Amino acid sequence: MVSITGYGGIGEIGGNKFLIEDGKTRVFLDFGQSFGHLDDYFVDWLQPRDRFGLRDYFALDLMPKIEGLYNQNVLKPTTLKFSEPGFDAVFLSHAHYDHVAHLRYLHEGIPIYMGETCKTILESHMATSGSFFFTEKELTKPFARQVVPPNTVKTFRTGDRIKLDSIEVTPIHVDHSVPGAYGFIINTSEGVIVYAGDIRRHGSKSELTKDFLEKAKAANPDVLIMEGTRVAPNETRKNHTEQSVHSESLKVAGSDKLVLAMRYPKDLDRLRTFHDIAKETGKTLVITMKTAHLLYALQGDIHFDAPHPFEDPHIKVYAREMLKPRDYEQEIRENYACVDFNWLKQNQKKIIWEVDFYQLTELIDVEPERGSVCIHSMSEPFEEDPQSQLQDEVLHNWMSRFSMTHHQLHASGHASCKEIFDMCNEIAPKAVIPVHTAHPELFKDLGAGEKIKVRLPVKGERMRF
Repeated sequence: MVSITGYGGIGEIGGNKFLIEDGKTRVFLDFGQSFGHLDDYFVDWLQPRDRFGLRDYFALDLMPKIEGLYNQNVLKPTTLKFSEPGFDAVFLSHAHYDHVAHLRYLHEGIPIYMGETCKTILESHMATSGSFFFTEKELTKPFARQVVPPNTVKTFRTGDRIKLDSIEVTPIHVDHSVPGAYGFIINTSEGVIVYAGDIRRHGSKSELTKDFLEKAKAANPDVLIMEGTRVAPNETRKNHTEQSVHSESLKVAGSDKLVLAMRYPKDLDRLRTFHDIAKETGKTLVITMKTAHLLYALQGDIHFDAPHPFEDPHIKVYAREMLKPRDYEQEIRENYACVDFNWLKQNQKKIIWEVDFYQLTELIDVEPERGSVCIHSMSEPFEEDPQSQLQDEVLHNWMSRFSMTHHQLHASGHASCKEIFDMCNEIAPKAVIPVHTAHPELFKDLGAGEKIKVRLPVKGERMRF
């Protein structure tokens, strides 16, 4: 008997955590945290107590109580018994937080499968942010009096076939707002399941999605697990392509004043867009040390064309004035030439400056000239999300304070509602399960009539094949 159970990503955006069972074979697709996962009980500095592992999560029904899924350290403060691993693998579609964040709770005896690029990105993120997802060597946390055993991490590339008893998983690349993103074709004893992960057609690598759609259709799937981030009654955001972001940003970057460029840290398509614009305008792209670390880590990836952060003539690395730099920052300072706020201040007309929202205070030191511009290449704030609304208001206050012009230019990492429905019809499964969406009921309007059955999932309920 084959079944699908959603423990996250059901009626919500993000938090994907889907269990596929085929007899005794049990694998998870993604292991992430929802964007709104904790909002009912936590806000700002009121957060779950890390020192108590999963106790707060279990008490508030924020994580499923499942034996054989979690590691001993996070279960010690709870009433759930630690046991031998009860699952065969976790497969990650890509490196975004809402698909990987809960790996840190995972039982060390459960193998983790991910793309090679995904692994590089997560390793860089752990080194530069203090986050923890997995380890391949035993770690000791002396203050917590914990020994963290190593995980088994296995990597894949497009077309690999990973056989786990009665389940065979084939990863196929897709275009998304982070490199190394995949969908999966899953062969079971009773038919084929396709999982699209997060997907789009309007990025710089649309041919990847085209390849996935062709292979998914050829697999003649019984079930398609399909994301629907932008499936909503009304969508007000502009449907920019990466090419349109490039052309519109190029116009803005032609300014003879300072140009700020804000993007998501893992959106390297956007980084390349800004890098190309810097070359076209004869300017220098100034990047953060975190970005430099990631670009350097990706130099060995033959499938990803990343500019070299320390050798490219159009890139300079910004070193913030800090009392105690992190280890990776100190290493970069000691081995490579960086620029400081005085250099930025003196060369405002010649740079495109990558700025993180939480580093806006650097503007105080650089003192942008009146008439400088900001390209905000991130999602518009969601009306139902007070936190993003607040950040947007704060950003505009900074722009106003320094008399800067704000330009909203972003290409989403997700396909539009129409594109999602078109993809469903193109793959033509017998049934679609909508996930990663706040409006799964809208999939009833797929337009395929009786050809495709739409099955609305309920969190924690097993759906038979």
